[in-house]
Amino acid sequence: MRVLYQCGKNKYNRNFQRALLPQQIPYSDIILIFIMLRYLHFFFLLGLLLPLVIMPQRSHALYDQLPEMGDSTGNILSPEEELRIGAEFMRSIRHTLNLVDDPEINEYLQDLGTRLVSHSDGATRPFTFFIIQDSRINAFAAPGGYIGINSGLILNTANESELAAVLAHEIAHVTQRHLARASEAASNMNLPMAAAILAAMILGGQDPELAQAAITAAMAGSTQRMINFTRLNEQEADRVGMQILTQAGFDPNGMPAFFKKLMAANRIYKNVLPDFLKTHPVTLSRISDSTNRAARYESRHQGDSTRYQLIRSKIRVMLGKNPDQAIQYFANKNSDAGKYGYALALSRKGENREARQQLLGLIKKQPGVIAYQYALAQLEADTGNLKKALAIYEHNLQLYPLSSPLTMQYVFTLLQSGDAAKARKVLHRYMNAKPETPAIYRLLAQTEKKAGFPVASFRAMAEYYFLEGLTLEAIRQLRKALETTAISRYDSASIDARMKQFEEHAALEAASQEQHKQDTKRK
Repeated sequence: MRVLYQCGKNKYNRNFQRALLPQQIPYSDIILIFIMLRYLHFFFLLGLLLPLVIMPQRSHALYDQLPEMGDSTGNILSPEEELRIGAEFMRSIRHTLNLVDDPEINEYLQDLGTRLVSHSDGATRPFTFFIIQDSRINAFAAPGGYIGINSGLILNTANESELAAVLAHEIAHVTQRHLARASEAASNMNLPMAAAILAAMILGGQDPELAQAAITAAMAGSTQRMINFTRLNEQEADRVGMQILTQAGFDPNGMPAFFKKLMAANRIYKNVLPDFLKTHPVTLSRISDSTNRAARYESRHQGDSTRYQLIRSKIRVMLGKNPDQAIQYFANKNSDAGKYGYALALSRKGENREARQQLLGLIKKQPGVIAYQYALAQLEADTGNLKKALAIYEHNLQLYPLSSPLTMQYVFTLLQSGDAAKARKVLHRYMNAKPETPAIYRLLAQTEKKAGFPVASFRAMAEYYFLEGLTLEAIRQLRKALETTAISRYDSASIDARMKQFEEHAALEAASQEQHKQDTKRK
């Protein structure tokens, strides 16, 4: 059984990008730099781009905040500009970092995040939650309501309330528009300082130590002001996040409990500071404040959701260096989540008979848990029992018709069985109700190709590559579509229009590359 979604990214994507684009810094990062210079001044530049091109982790806290009535921040960043920046940011993230492609894990985090957002004030747009495949502890927010969290952070939470507390904190950064405030506060900083930071960013891809030295020099004299400002943001995010957490029905003690855990990690591993602490400084005062604030609310100990426990098991198997390691970890776990993790690890190793028995036992005990049914269907498909797999998917889709993991894996299994026409019909119906993502476009391209619609296949792959930050390959896919015989006038005109959009984007990328070369020569 494939623990990760079978239609995820492959090595070709990154190899193609490496051959086509410069190694120092992705084009999209440079485009973001110039956008930031126009609208957001120095602080937004530092908070948004520095993690992408300098730090090894590259995924630091990115805060965003709504202006109050009469606040000058409204003139700096409009909601439309914020959405465009957020979309470009995600393209860069997808190209730069390894995101978790598993639809089951992503659906859980999105559902959890949406539940929290529904209890927040100031959320005027849908939020997007995604997981970075990284064992380190970190989380961050970005313009446009994008919130990322490391898989390692999920594993380091003791319960679902701790995980919800982290998400609530990041949601608060977005709804309170902290990036906009930071930009306004930095408006009096001089241009040479911003230029020094920009140069350090460009150099970061070549020499991280040199970049760090340049940043230190440029920021001399203003560090304390930024620290104080960040502390105020953190205090407000803690306060608003606590409200979101409790209103959504989670235990308020989850927030101070996680802070204490980070503080303990800081004491034990002084030379390996968790990335979350670099961007979310935890002090005894902050822990005390969150503890006192939690005491004002009713403590809730309703227990973790089954989905939370199962997702943690799946992530542990996914992050394991080898299946034997995961098998050893879960072998003596008597909980249902432990048995589930054990079954996934066995399947990953190829011990399908024992894995099937473990899953059947779990299904007999709790037949309504969709994760067990989904895992069994994947196992049956991987062992060639396509009819059994399809029957499981079809039965469960009657109960959960908009389930992302069920639908996407069902479509993939239909393609394996040779029923591309049905797969295409199912996927089109699903896409009318769900947000479009790179994984969906990639699956759509495969489906259209096997169903005999090459133009639609090329167009879907173009959208996939563009979302992944590979603009030139997206253009190449559209050119292939235009070269297809018997293409309709409507498709040709539509593709031409989309091609122009991609080419304009590519021109900006090329201009950024040339500017980068000139800057490098001058240095």
